Amino acid sequence: MSTKADNPPSLRTFAPALVLLAICFLINYVDRGNLSVAAPLLKIELDLSPSQLGILFSVFFWTYTAMQFIMGWLVDHFDVNRILAAGFLVWSLATVTTGLVRGFVLLLAMRLILGIGESVALPAGSKILARHLPEHHVRLAARLHRDWISQLVMAARMGEMDAPQRSSN
Repeated sequence: MSTKADNPPSLRTFAPALVLLAICFLINYVDRGNLSVAAPLLKIELDLSPSQLGILFSVFFWTYTAMQFIMGWLVDHFDVNRILAAGFLVWSLATVTTGLVRGFVLLLAMRLILGIGESVALPAGSKILARHLPEHHVRLAARLHRDWISQLVMAARMGEMDAPQRSSN
């Protein structure tokens, strides 16, 4: 008997889902960095010290890194689509709530929760790609994702380096 895993869809059939995964990864990468954009205003508005700001920048990665292992286990043992949807819900709620908080402790909590929600994207995306694409397409998709994201991050950093120079003119 042939199973879905034995006969994965063609790349053309899977392309819309691949685009959605790429958008998911893009949102994931952009969303974690939005605090750094708002940092100068937050520092003043919430009266944050430089060390508090540093903690807020790093705390996301505490839960994001730790939860990678748990999320990997979850996507291996449960419906990957539901796990990814739950992660999206958690990180969306954390992002929305971040705009409503008015203190360091709540902002810290939202960054921790954001890390939990976003930690699902890579394990879930990898499982979806592996399940639905032939092996040679999985390698291509992973390589494109890695290169595409690194190029976007580099372009954003180049823009950040230019920003003070442009604003002073």
